[in-house]
Amino acid sequence: MVARQSSRVGDASYLEPGQWQWGMNFRSLDSRRHFKGKEQQVEREELNTYVINRQNIWDLSASYAVTRRLNLTASVPFINGSWELPIPVRPTPGPREGQHSHGMGDITLGGRWWVRDPLHAKGSNVALGVGLKMPTGKADYKNVFPDINGNNRTEKPVDVSIQPGDGGWGLSLSADGFRTAGKTTWFASAVYLVNPRDTNGVPSIRSALGLPPDPVTPSTQVNSVPDQYLYRVGASYRVSGQVSAALSFRAEGVPSTDLIGRSNGFRRPGYALSIEPGLTYARGDSTWTLNVPVTISRNRRPTEADGVTRPGDATFADYVVLLGYSQRVGAR
Repeated sequence: MVARQSSRVGDASYLEPGQWQWGMNFRSLDSRRHFKGKEQQVEREELNTYVINRQNIWDLSASYAVTRRLNLTASVPFINGSWELPIPVRPTPGPREGQHSHGMGDITLGGRWWVRDPLHAKGSNVALGVGLKMPTGKADYKNVFPDINGNNRTEKPVDVSIQPGDGGWGLSLSADGFRTAGKTTWFASAVYLVNPRDTNGVPSIRSALGLPPDPVTPSTQVNSVPDQYLYRVGASYRVSGQVSAALSFRAEGVPSTDLIGRSNGFRRPGYALSIEPGLTYARGDSTWTLNVPVTISRNRRPTEADGVTRPGDATFADYVVLLGYSQRVGAR
């Protein structure tokens, strides 16, 4: 899941009418520890059968202030990912076979509305946002790799976790709020991506690896188009005129069932809870940010495909590196 956050909090987060803000956010992670529910599957590491999942995502963004309260927004992500597994897995793990993907992801266009007029809300406010997520990224990116037994080396769709797009139209709903007291700013944010589409018709990793259809959950032979969410709450402290330090609690994940529509197909539902320290450096109209969410709890939730509750496992990252830069131009 890719989620973006405001790089500025407090009354500096307001754009003036006619002003632009351009930005670039970078997200990097490496996940290889398997969990089923909240329990780590240590045998995957002991037997050298664990998956290694790496993701690097660049998100180019732009905001334009139509009025003091209304901002128009755009987000264009670019993905570079890899997924690898020893093949064959049994009886003795073979050499690792890798899958790779890169390209533009799903573009989101939207708007953001401040509930209170920024002119009269210097110390606290709430912003509500809505965006249209478009299926511009490839949901069927392919590589040549073998099946689970090391045979049938043909071109197949890569794992869903590194597909640039999910193949569905979505609605992004967000809320952000802050309250400033002296040098401290308390903040909270929530983003929920509603994906009404059930499945996208792309063969899942089960199918690509040559695993037979599950008679109980046959829809998992193709990929699901799941909802996603991100919640944050925390505080930042202005250390100097240009530097702020922040600490927040972060929760992000994929639900077992979607808010709208059916929830069939292959997905890896679950969530990660993190403590997120961060630094912000602002100089003039430019802002640099560094945040490193450190995972403190993981839970791979059961799937609900075909109306059947079934557990599964997934890899989770120990930490994520988030870098951001933004520049404001115009107005004044």
